[in-house]
Amino acid sequence: MSRSSIALIYNPAARGDKARRFRESLGQLRDECSMLETSMPGSATDLAAQAVRDGYKTVVASGGDGTVNEVVNGLARERDGLGQAQLGILPLGTMNVFARELGIPLTAKRAWETVRLGQTRSVDLPIARLQTDDGQAERSFVQMAGAGLDADAVGGVSLALKKKIGPLAYLFSTLAALTAKPPMLTAKWDGGSSRGEWMCVGNGRFFGGPVVLFPDAKLNDGRLDLCVFPRINSGSVLRGVASMALGQIADWPGAEHHRVSELTLDGPAGTRVQADGDFIGTLPITITLRPRALRVLVPRGK
Repeated sequence: MSRSSIALIYNPAARGDKARRFRESLGQLRDECSMLETSMPGSATDLAAQAVRDGYKTVVASGGDGTVNEVVNGLARERDGLGQAQLGILPLGTMNVFARELGIPLTAKRAWETVRLGQTRSVDLPIARLQTDDGQAERSFVQMAGAGLDADAVGGVSLALKKKIGPLAYLFSTLAALTAKPPMLTAKWDGGSSRGEWMCVGNGRFFGGPVVLFPDAKLNDGRLDLCVFPRINSGSVLRGVASMALGQIADWPGAEHHRVSELTLDGPAGTRVQADGDFIGTLPITITLRPRALRVLVPRGK
């Protein structure tokens, strides 16, 4: 690929060892791509949209799942943006769930080799329509979305603590979320419905890192995987955490699994929703799917 075909979006103020090592390699990368610096949360979306308008064929998200989400939303925002540009990923975040799902190396050097020499894989792109402070909005996500416990944990996580102790910050936020009474949520889809206190929707298998929540999910099967947890209390959470330690929470006590093409989640006003690990709005939410709409660079053979 030539320099004019690749735009790399990165946060110059990102902390951590991965970000530091990445910055040390910037001199070399500047000879291979155009570097676009973010300036604030959400700016990666605008930069990705501008990259499409400027004619770049590959737009690389350098960061965690939140950065990937922002870049994908920028590509999707532009007319034929998803057709014009493919996504590359340099996984520098805390969890890097989408990169794990795709088998992208978690080191920047090997991930950059995937950007330069990898193959294109087309994956489904979920589209969420939900409530935000600015009214109803549409947001794409790549890996998973949730309403209830995980959204409260994400919405309440301390950024300072996250930078200091990494993934453990989400555990402390989750424990804090458990002190509140969980909302009763309703999921509806063509031919079915379910009720529960926590609901997650998956495009891929993984949730919160290398933990399998949606064992039958495939990124390109044209289906969404819904996991419903009927009851959330300290006992069920402790048993669920034990399953998480083994790498899978699909056997969380009482969990239901459904495969759907689209669905609606509803619940008490103000119930928070997260997507790809970031708070995006509140219920109600409708999720549809654009089959194989997103093109991502992955290692050859994946």
